[in-house]
Amino acid sequence: MPIVFVHGVNNRKEDAGFDDDVGRKTEFFKTLLAAPLGFDASKLTITFPYWGGDGVKFLWNQVSLPGGEYETLALGAQNNEIELWLCEAQQSFGGKSVVLGTVSREKSFADAVDLIWDAAAATANSSQNIGKIAEAYQASQRYIQKYPAPAWAIKAEPLSNEAFVDALLKGINELPAEEEKKVETLGLSGWLQSTKEALARLGSVPSDAATAATLALARKSTHQKASRFLGDVFVYLKNRGTVGAPGPIVKAVLQAFQDADATRRPGDDKLIIVGHSLGGVITYDILSYFAPDLKVDYLVTVGSQVGLFEEMALYSRALPAGMPTDPKKDRVAANPNIGKWLNVFDTNDVFSFSAEGIYKSVKDYQYDTGYGGLGAHGGYFARPSFYKRLRARLSE
Repeated sequence: MPIVFVHGVNNRKEDAGFDDDVGRKTEFFKTLLAAPLGFDASKLTITFPYWGGDGVKFLWNQVSLPGGEYETLALGAQNNEIELWLCEAQQSFGGKSVVLGTVSREKSFADAVDLIWDAAAATANSSQNIGKIAEAYQASQRYIQKYPAPAWAIKAEPLSNEAFVDALLKGINELPAEEEKKVETLGLSGWLQSTKEALARLGSVPSDAATAATLALARKSTHQKASRFLGDVFVYLKNRGTVGAPGPIVKAVLQAFQDADATRRPGDDKLIIVGHSLGGVITYDILSYFAPDLKVDYLVTVGSQVGLFEEMALYSRALPAGMPTDPKKDRVAANPNIGKWLNVFDTNDVFSFSAEGIYKSVKDYQYDTGYGGLGAHGGYFARPSFYKRLRARLSE
């Protein structure tokens, strides 16, 4: 089963963490999506066409961004990704401390467990750990199926976050041997402590100074990413070309689609394309105009602007004359080359849009990344819980 992931804006190979991010997606797609759907992981091919090198280039290296004192605010040697995740997670709970036992009692045990492995994914210091996280996440899901609300998780006086993690691992290890291998064999000990430390901090309210520094860092990061976001969009629209002479971005992505299509084999012939952000727009543009005969079994657009671009009539494929005559009723007809289409958005992600009101063939789904702003825009694929929910929708 070939899977093609088309990245969105703000992706550059020279950026720190680019390779680790690809490794994380690869492992999560393989372990948390394909295998539980019944696909043979040994036959799975996952490709990541890279078009960032043809994206926007700033002639003065973004010197147009506001400078001044705010530009110098940072968090020293601390891991920025972890700091931002902690701040955003606490903000999503009203700026309060996040106690797993309370989440388990007031929301659900499954939500609390998801938070554990979201923290693990944020604190993983190498792509090698992602496979262990994926296995541990799967083990925790099997535990939840057997014990959806264990007494230790919903106590009136909740356990500390560290004790909650220990209790979960203990519970998994006490499952019958035929149901579960011991978590210790997953090699968690090397990095589990950093996850528990992050969760301990999640359970305490940060100081005003720490919050201010983190939000300042977020503002700077948001400004930089927003400028590159807009730049990548403008460059794509300017240079995408035509069917007879496609531009460099279209060429790279279309070639990846065609290569994946060629790997189909009897009994393993489903093609899945996942487009994030502008990657969803590029994918739809290709499937509706540049390659309308390329059959895709599953299309997943995530945090994307597919519907917005259609409302602005920016696709190469023109709408029928006079469309829409009645915006309340008219919908764009289904692309015959697209099978099942899911569109995922987070209401906190200002760059994600609904598509169901525009197209007849798509189903919208909301997913809460736990981030805000541009953190939400890039946060979908870092969460093990995202793949679990995506798998459930694809299997319906």
